[in-house]
Amino acid sequence: MKKILLTLSILSLFLFACGESSSGQSSNDNGIVTSRIINDTGTYTVAHFEEAGLKKPKAIKADAVDKKTGEPITPNAQEIYVGFFKSSMGPKDIELRIYSTHQDALDHGVPPAEKTISAAVEAGGAVKGAGTFAKSSYGAYVVSGNTVILCQVQIEVCDELSEGLK
Repeated sequence: MKKILLTLSILSLFLFACGESSSGQSSNDNGIVTSRIINDTGTYTVAHFEEAGLKKPKAIKADAVDKKTGEPITPNAQEIYVGFFKSSMGPKDIELRIYSTHQDALDHGVPPAEKTISAAVEAGGAVKGAGTFAKSSYGAYVVSGNTVILCQVQIEVCDELSEGLK
């Protein structure tokens, strides 16, 4: 009986330790989580995020192009909004990039989001949103359903906003 309990305990610990997969998130060189995929079924509009606590969302141009390359900055984005969210860390800037499907958010939204957060780090926090410069920076993003949520400084801000989605 003790062997069975011991075996079950070891097996439980093994399963618990291996059960958490990091395939849905990535980290920077310092081990800080900078992106996460949390929901593959939701279809959201800006109204859902307002209900979750997004304040003063302002629509910005979704089909903006890079002046140097002529390439779209946020290809296939249907809508883009900037606003702020009162997180437990204080008010933080948020950018929503809304796509028609979750797959579009992954295929077309993740590469520009990665570029945005890496540019913010390289520029010392000087890049904001879809290729415009401002005082704040997006340090992380979350893909939730058909939306890429860029959040100022830390991924926990995105997590808190995402928790309010219905």
